[in-house]
Amino acid sequence: MDTLFTMKSLSQYAQVWQQIQEGLPLSEDEEIVAGVMKEHPEFDTFWLAGETALHPQEIDGFVVNPMIHAGLHVIGEKQVLELNPEETSTTLQALVNQGVTRHEAMHKIIGIWGDLYFKSIRGGASMYEWEYITLLNSLCRSN
Repeated sequence: MDTLFTMKSLSQYAQVWQQIQEGLPLSEDEEIVAGVMKEHPEFDTFWLAGETALHPQEIDGFVVNPMIHAGLHVIGEKQVLELNPEETSTTLQALVNQGVTRHEAMHKIIGIWGDLYFKSIRGGASMYEWEYITLLNSLCRSN
């Protein structure tokens, strides 16, 4: 996870972007990244812009870091696909069943994961799966 939001991962995203533009086949992981890119056309100009995508940008009146935002989506989509943890998928389905759009439901889920991840990075503590699962379960109850 130490390369999650780095130039290395950004160069992988740029490669996926180029493959999409050229209509080249994608691996399963690249398909996940491509799906996230398609959900966020407002980030299109950043994938080949180098380090710019690693920094907060004002987009549609909001300040967002394209790389972190897309990276969190990729993490969430992988969790759903791999059922790891299974609660990610069940939470997503529960939120959608409650009338939340899939995209907004993913935002709620990745918001929890992102908060835990960045707290662990800043505080030097471990990130515990049980804490994530507990928060996912409470998200289902609070909506």
